[in-house]
Amino acid sequence: MEDEDRWLLKAVKAFEGCKEELESSGGIDLEAYVRALELIPLVFDSLGSVFGFAKKDIQDKAKHILASCSGKGKTIKEAVGEDFKAGRALAGRDPEAVSRPLHRITNSLKFLNLLLKDTLREGNEEHLRVSAQKAFKESIEYYLEWVVKKAVAAGMYLLPSREAFLKKIGETEESARGPAIRLVEVTEPILSHVYGIYEDLGIEL
Repeated sequence: MEDEDRWLLKAVKAFEGCKEELESSGGIDLEAYVRALELIPLVFDSLGSVFGFAKKDIQDKAKHILASCSGKGKTIKEAVGEDFKAGRALAGRDPEAVSRPLHRITNSLKFLNLLLKDTLREGNEEHLRVSAQKAFKESIEYYLEWVVKKAVAAGMYLLPSREAFLKKIGETEESARGPAIRLVEVTEPILSHVYGIYEDLGIEL
């Protein structure tokens, strides 16, 4: 597979762009960030049908946010701040509100970060589901309905092996390690920045 076709390298490039902007200007363009997040559904696809809900959720919420912000040049901080001032930071269906859906899909980025970090942890010989369970519990589980949580818990036993998962995203453990480490490293300051915006405004989602 050519480098330009490798999902991991595409993701690294997209989020590196966000990180570079953060370092140079102190903010991240909302549209560029959401475009980078649109790469994540492939991971959920590769994990199997148990994460079908997460794939649909990120696609629907990304579409909603882009319909609201496309071409406006707003940073994440500006967009969330506008929602906060307008009293719509907790709104989920307001066509102008982006804070709630943005927080949800940022949780998907956190899931990806935690999944890669644990999956490729040195000496980790556990099945992929162990890493996926940890990542799920620490990122997106808390806001799901009980029925969905139970379905995901049961479906974890159907997850592919680590080798099969990496093959689905066009990698081997050897080829994935370097880019995966880079992706974890570049997304951590991004996650801190985005979650920090909500914390500073006292928005709890």
